[in-house]
Amino acid sequence: MSETDRIKKQILRALKLKPQTFWELINHQDGHLGAFFEAIQELLQEKRVVYRDYRFHLNEDPGLQPLADTVCRTCGLGVELRGFWEEIYHRFLEVTRNRPLPTSDYDQGFVRPVDTVRRVAYIYQRGDLEESEIFILGDDDLLSVAMGLTRMPKRIVVVEIDQRINRFIKDFAEREGLNQIEVYDYNVIEALPENLKRAFDVFVTDPVETRKGLKLFVGRCLESLRGPGATGYMGFTHREASLRKWFEFERFILSAGLVITDILRDFAIYPERENQWEHFYETYEIMRKLELPLPEVDWYKSSFVRFEVVEGPRVPEFEPPKDLRELYFDDESWATPLPSYLEKD
Repeated sequence: MSETDRIKKQILRALKLKPQTFWELINHQDGHLGAFFEAIQELLQEKRVVYRDYRFHLNEDPGLQPLADTVCRTCGLGVELRGFWEEIYHRFLEVTRNRPLPTSDYDQGFVRPVDTVRRVAYIYQRGDLEESEIFILGDDDLLSVAMGLTRMPKRIVVVEIDQRINRFIKDFAEREGLNQIEVYDYNVIEALPENLKRAFDVFVTDPVETRKGLKLFVGRCLESLRGPGATGYMGFTHREASLRKWFEFERFILSAGLVITDILRDFAIYPERENQWEHFYETYEIMRKLELPLPEVDWYKSSFVRFEVVEGPRVPEFEPPKDLRELYFDDESWATPLPSYLEKD
């Protein structure tokens, strides 16, 4: 999806609420003035919009849902779930009640259900959800389920190594009649299948945070994107990623032809009680360095980062991890559980 097409979609869904002035519509998109003007001009030429009395009016039903306001009423920056999105959140709680619990074999852990839905609402807010084809690499957060509940994406493809999660998503999609959700067993070490390359408008991933793992995960996602205007989202922490690692990764992203448009700091929280991962702590590096009790607070948090393709994208050369240990562990992996299959090494 090009930048102009995304802006046009944002304009149309805003106009479903009411006719608006040029200056009002600017607030419902974030393109620069030139791109915004180009989108308006195209909509007028296509006769999808008319301009009279200094306001833009819909000339036909665009087939989009009216804009649902998700902007936080307190700060004006974050995401607040209300109305439609509050309903999605309660449905998500209901359908994920018996979700698979994390396993240390794949360095898993899911964010709070409210944060999963807030992520989806933010992707919607940015114009990247409705009518989009979305690629998800790893889905222990069940983001595909929350997206599916909205009925907005054109296509959602999940590639995930954990067959328990894949069965859960497939069963959900079958019950809900969501044929647009596809799920594939996939190990990120393997090459991305050719039919999934350059096929998507959006990617979402929560990568492992080793230097090599980050580039491997995001490199696979970059291969999935169509081209300029496509977008990516990822969770990225400050718990196991120093500013040096952020710097190196940002340089990787820029050299791939993408620009970072948004960083929502500590946007998602990993809940201790719901994850039931007390046994993970037995092998955490931080527990080896200091005698500590198990935490009584939710302390592991993740920022939400958005990228947009300006050129390419291309996957810069990098040294891939030579094995699973190098995928999951580096000198900053202080809160990563040791998988059972590595304990004997």
